[in-house]
Amino acid sequence: MAVLFDLHSHCDLSFDGKSSAEEMVRRAVELGVMYYALTDHVDLGDHADPDQDIETTVNGAREQIPELRKRYADKVTLLYGVELGQAVHEPETAERLLRENGYDFVIGSVHNVRGYDDFYFLDHNKLDPIKLLDIYFDELLETAEWGKFDVMAHITYPLRYIVGEYGIKIDMQRWKGRLDEIFRALIRNGCGIEINTSGLRQKLNRLMPEASMVKRYRELGGEILTVGSDAHCTDDLGKGIEEGIAAAREAGFDRIAVFKNRKPTFVEI
Repeated sequence: MAVLFDLHSHCDLSFDGKSSAEEMVRRAVELGVMYYALTDHVDLGDHADPDQDIETTVNGAREQIPELRKRYADKVTLLYGVELGQAVHEPETAERLLRENGYDFVIGSVHNVRGYDDFYFLDHNKLDPIKLLDIYFDELLETAEWGKFDVMAHITYPLRYIVGEYGIKIDMQRWKGRLDEIFRALIRNGCGIEINTSGLRQKLNRLMPEASMVKRYRELGGEILTVGSDAHCTDDLGKGIEEGIAAAREAGFDRIAVFKNRKPTFVEI
């Protein structure tokens, strides 16, 4: 079965990407992906990865993606995207980047909170996970209220490490009210959420977020939903998308959003 959508992926323009942009697009074509987005990392703030040169990433994508879109136009709908991390840590820079680049699709994400490195790099045995998650969901709310993006990525991102890698049990009920606030802010600002399937191929072994949270977003009036593998190489592209679409249906969605010039259109699933 062809993969209908994959709206979150990275090539070697990201500091942690492994495959070239053209290799990723070719793989999308091989898989029969209809709507595909390259959304390379642009992480802002004091704790962004020191190996990342933001301008190199931005300029590389601006040069390569439109050309690839023309070259493969008869085979795949390629979205020119970006994953904008920690935008509220440097809102002026974030807004400049959005003004200067003609993105189709902007993912908003939080990989690290103020004063801490990316959750990936932290030793969670030496930190209070509840305190850290309190800060994280506060920053997600701040990001949702800023709202100058299209969908919020992997809203349970820290669990990939706290739960998946360190085996620490977390009861998400503590943040149920805060998640409602985040969803309401996203809806007010015309933003959506994504189902990120990368957790299925990692120790976490679950979608981010799980279907129950997607259902809650739907209950509160959310309509904009995307699905993405968060692949950083050709081998992972498209993985888990069928499971993500099944979770979308379980949550009450019968369509998935795709974007052009920052405007959503909807495809039935």
